[in-house]
Parts: sequence; C-alpha cells; structure tokens
Amino acid sequence: MIDSSMIDSESDDTVDYGRLVWSDDLVLGIASIDEQHREWIALVQAFERAVTEGEPAEEMRRTLAAAIAYTESHFADEQRVMEEADYPFLDDHLAQHQLAWDRVHAFATGEVADEEVRNSLAEFLPQWLMLHINTADRQFARWLKGSAVPGTPVEPAGRVFGDIPV
Repeated sequence: MIDSSMIDSESDDTVDYGRLVWSDDLVLGIASIDEQHREWIALVQAFERAVTEGEPAEEMRRTLAAAIAYTESHFADEQRVMEEADYPFLDDHLAQHQLAWDRVHAFATGEVADEEVRNSLAEFLPQWLMLHINTADRQFARWLKGSAVPGTPVEPAGRVFGDIPV
C-alpha cells in the first residue's frame, strides 16, 4: 500500500521516493533485516528533519554520523546473512552497497560544504534506501524464501538489474 502523500499529483501516479516512511510494503519477511530497515529509516528521517528544519550544522552532522554508523553495521549484517545462504547475486548486491557507501562516506568526511551535504544527501539517502529495499533486498528475500534453492545454478537474467554491469 502506497501512502497517497507519496504520489506526485503533477505526474501520473509516480512514487516520490523522497518521502521516506516505513510501511508494511517494505516488510521482506526476514525479521532481523526488517527490524534493521525500520531503525535505518528512523535514522535517515532524523537526518532529513535536521536538514529541512534548518538545524545547525553540528546537529546535521551528528544525525548523519549516526545514520552512517548504522549503515555500515547493517550492510555487514546483510552481507553475512547472504553469505550464509550462499546467495548467487551477492556480488551485485555488495556492488550496490558500495556505490551508496562511497557517496555517503564522501559527504561524511567533512570535506564537502554543509549546504551541499544538506541538498545532496537529503535527496539521495531516502531515494536510494527505498529503491534498494524494494528491488535488491526484495529479490534476496524472495530467493531466500524458496524462489531459488541455495547452491543451484541461476541465470544472469535473475539479477535485479540484469542489463546493468556492476
């Protein structure tokens, strides 16, 4: 179920991934990952609030640091679960994590002006997180629940973005 406030009324029912809200639609059915996603979304929302409410740079950086620390922990946990399950698309999934990590980490170093952090990450984080959960993480959950059996050969077409080299 998509919250009607997430629909851009100017377009034809396009989901606005800039509005990050936990809903049952994001549940993957893997309890540990679902709980981490809930917490992660709460941290990204805190960062978004700091940006949109014009909080001082210190508060914005504090909330960003918390989100980054959690991101690192979540990525490691998710990777462990996938490795234990012998997930055939693990390399693709990790490449997506690395792309997000590189972008977020670049902003967290303090080398980028606060205004650029405000503008770029407040858009990027929620959009990437919603898209990633709804594509790559969902693909893993379906696979884990029996769409494929660990250790069986899989076709490259089974990748979330089969036509995109990673």
